Amino acid sequence: METDKITYKLENTGDRETSLKKAATDIRSQLQSRFGSEYTITADEFGVFDKDWSHEIKVRKGNKVGAEVGFKWEQAQPDVLVMEVDESSKMGSQLTYGISIVLGAVGAYMAYNDMAPLEFLPGKKIAGGLGGLIGVILGLIIASVLKSILLKNEKEQNAQLVNEVRQIVTR
Repeated sequence: METDKITYKLENTGDRETSLKKAATDIRSQLQSRFGSEYTITADEFGVFDKDWSHEIKVRKGNKVGAEVGFKWEQAQPDVLVMEVDESSKMGSQLTYGISIVLGAVGAYMAYNDMAPLEFLPGKKIAGGLGGLIGVILGLIIASVLKSILLKNEKEQNAQLVNEVRQIVTR
């Protein structure tokens, strides 16, 4: 799914932290008023305002249907807040992290202990790192295939939710 970047011009109040919090809170309240009855809206804590700042708001219905609004602000462009709306489901995240971490650990263990098919990797520490990397890449491929199979029926509903959230964010 494509992610279009939405730029938002911040109010010139002088305090960037207040402007960023207000913009994120306004978007969250709009999402809450539109989707609050049938969807769960969650947001992470406001992070430290340093050179870069990011924040996420997730709109989810169950484990398979969801959208995520990502906020990104950079000190290089202090008047611009960039937002991205993308598909995000609990099940997809659980599959991705679970499979990738497990296969990464198995790959690192196999390579470190010179087990086939990773016995060709040099050294112990380098082999463990490379074996872990190979396992994580394999895990990401397997997770993406499983996500496309398991979440096939919810694809249309996810696309509709992402479009509705994008419309609210662009107002």
